Amino acid sequence: MRLRDLLREITLPLRSPAVLMAIILFFGLLQIVLLSRALGLVLFLLLGGWLLVFVLPALLRYLMVVLRARAVGREPEPVDIELFPWIGHWWAVFPIVHVVVLAGVAYLGITRYGSGFILVTGICYALVLPASLITLAITRSPLASLNARILLGLVRRRGFAYLVGPLFALGSIWLVARLDARVGVELLTEFTGLYLLFAAFALFGGLVRPLELEQELDIPLPAPVDAEVDRERLLLARTAVLTHAYGIISRGNRNNGLQHIYAALDADDDESAWAWFFTSMLQWENPEPALVFAQRYLHELLRCGENVKAVKLMLRCRLVNPAFKPWPEDIELAAAAAENCQNDELASFLR
Repeated sequence: MRLRDLLREITLPLRSPAVLMAIILFFGLLQIVLLSRALGLVLFLLLGGWLLVFVLPALLRYLMVVLRARAVGREPEPVDIELFPWIGHWWAVFPIVHVVVLAGVAYLGITRYGSGFILVTGICYALVLPASLITLAITRSPLASLNARILLGLVRRRGFAYLVGPLFALGSIWLVARLDARVGVELLTEFTGLYLLFAAFALFGGLVRPLELEQELDIPLPAPVDAEVDRERLLLARTAVLTHAYGIISRGNRNNGLQHIYAALDADDDESAWAWFFTSMLQWENPEPALVFAQRYLHELLRCGENVKAVKLMLRCRLVNPAFKPWPEDIELAAAAAENCQNDELASFLR
């Protein structure tokens, strides 16, 4: 990673009005939480605790927005009110698991094993954390973000440039600790820490931008349909089909649930329908039905000669489950598509 690219990412909070306003917003909300400590335990739980329940998930979700946007070379969108409710986008709140683990490491270090344990474990964790967060932002799958094979593959593809992420994270922690000890101004330390947190997520996204993961992994969202078609009605109809299929599948009847979707696809002339259903199914807690659906989707793409889309679909599915393969009768066509797209690793895996 060139120095110019590094500076561009870590200064993003200053250059992007949306990100800067987000930092100010979350800093103000977190200050309210901290100030409520002076009101006593009961009022702190009623005011500060209640507010933190909404602020922390929203902060984590927006950090994922920043990371994903920088991974594909886009400017992050402003904070949306939809980030605050607990309903939806559960995958983006998954980083709280890392917070809990690190808190546990700190507790064990303080109470049992000493500062050396905290130092060694923290460094090891910092080496893995950027890859995990990047995978989570791209795939939106918590399971994929913990898959060692996927994480090592990402690190291997980025090479030594990947180390910029862990080094920046560790350096940020050291800087905040030094500020807290030397300056003694809590507001300055807290604002600097929040700024560096946003800068780190922007940097993590920038690390993988050269890999063009958007082109390689993303299944495009549905394109606008013909002007004569009422888009709202189309989406409502698809959502109704998907909801009904989910109900059938959740009762253990996966084949009938998928058949319900396939029947709707036969009546849907829009070429984006397959991508819409696949992307939507990936948001379910259990991604297995989406992968089974993807095998049929892949069959359709290969039959139509859509090699690029087929390869993107396979790569996306392998991030969710590295063992994903097409139907046996589609293996040769899929391998040939991978070779045509110059993805020898995928072609070798398929054969």
